[in-house]
Amino acid sequence: MKQQNLKNIQQTFITELSNAQKGDHSSLPFIRHTLASHPIVANDEVFQVVVIGGSYYQKALMKNVSGNVRILTQDQGTQPPFMHEKTLMKFLAEHIDPHVKTVALNFAYPLHPVNREGRLDGRLVNGSKENSFKGLVGKVVGERIERYFYDKHNRQIAVSTANDTICLLLSGLMTHPWNILAAGVVGTGLNFAIFLDETTVVNLESAEFDRFEQSEAGKIIDASSVSPGSALIEKEISGAYLLHHFNINVKQQGIVLDKIRATKEIDLYARNKDEHIAGLARETLEHSASLVAAQISGILEFCKRDLLFIMQGSLYWKGYKYKETVARLVAELSPSYHASYEQVLHSDLFGAAKLVG
Repeated sequence: MKQQNLKNIQQTFITELSNAQKGDHSSLPFIRHTLASHPIVANDEVFQVVVIGGSYYQKALMKNVSGNVRILTQDQGTQPPFMHEKTLMKFLAEHIDPHVKTVALNFAYPLHPVNREGRLDGRLVNGSKENSFKGLVGKVVGERIERYFYDKHNRQIAVSTANDTICLLLSGLMTHPWNILAAGVVGTGLNFAIFLDETTVVNLESAEFDRFEQSEAGKIIDASSVSPGSALIEKEISGAYLLHHFNINVKQQGIVLDKIRATKEIDLYARNKDEHIAGLARETLEHSASLVAAQISGILEFCKRDLLFIMQGSLYWKGYKYKETVARLVAELSPSYHASYEQVLHSDLFGAAKLVG
């Protein structure tokens, strides 16, 4: 992508961020969350974290020791489909430790934030085909869990809930102050989150950014998707769609090659001895990385400070020269501010733990 085109996308992204912050029309939802102003769990209290939203669930018993959160035990397993609220509740009844009073839930579905009794919770906007949560959509998730445990098990627990991108951002608080942190998911999906102040975090829902010119492949992919017109930039960037970009471009260039079935196969072709095929694979990845760089550099300019991005996603970390391309382009697009990038071990657990500890 030409540098000037990328600069224009960056500037438009900054404008959309500014409009969203002011409450003006913007493609970015810019969803503000208010964090608890002090730890909910007492010092040395054992609490539980549960992570729901992927192929595998995670759970861990954790302890808050003088402001430092420690993992005591952890486990994971195959996540069942949650077609109904009662299925989720039964699952939680089986997996929440009988001795804990506080539960932090990393819930990787669209949530509208709710501040409830001084802690963050979320109203479920919608589920997915595999996890439709019938009966829970439109309800405050943590509040419903608390009510279930009280009504069915005569047990009082306090639950705090946030989605995965917010938890990713909060995981950075394990070792860094809030004012240098941002977070990004660049894998199967796309999203970024930032701090506005010490207790206000924002889920940008940056996959919804649409003020740019789609690629020809992107237009084809969008038209045949289950939600045409939505998440346009995600359809240019994320691992869920890059394989289709590659397959379309291969066909349009008349290359005889079997269709790939996974985005990670682009990596293999990027190292192919056939320079034509390798070049096409590299262009596919670079197109994605350049648009990620436009968003990251836009966030730097919007926040007006150096930032450490807590990053998650195999496309970003494992894609052929992907993170190197992002870093180079961000430096070119935003020379006044510096971005650095970090992975946090067990970020899903530690991020959720920061909701309460």
